[in-house]
Amino acid sequence: MKLDFEIENFDINSLPESNRKIVEADSYWATSHLLEGIQDNYTFAQPGIQYKIRTLEELIKRIDGLLEYHFESKAKKNNTFFRSISEPLYRHFKEHNIEFLQFAFRWMNNLLMRELPVRCTIRLWDTYLVRK
Repeated sequence: MKLDFEIENFDINSLPESNRKIVEADSYWATSHLLEGIQDNYTFAQPGIQYKIRTLEELIKRIDGLLEYHFESKAKKNNTFFRSISEPLYRHFKEHNIEFLQFAFRWMNNLLMRELPVRCTIRLWDTYLVRK
């Protein structure tokens, strides 16, 4: 859906009051629903965030394994060396002693709000809510 305005600059007061009430109610229930799913992120020791970081690490590790397999099979098939195109990310992190907790904690803690523009954050959060 293409918007005719920048969401960051939209004046909510330009909507009729009845529409503002609908937006407020939808926002309240959507946020409540989202927060139910991430409550463990904000309790002692933040087990929700730690679980998500471990899940991200495992996902990157598995994707890298699939990429390596893909590149190796292509190289054997075509007698070319495709693996040099992309060094697997997981191996790169491990070789440089980079822990996922060092960079992903903030991502999980603020649901990428600080890393992405508002328009992208809204789209991402919409996806979070749809997957529930």
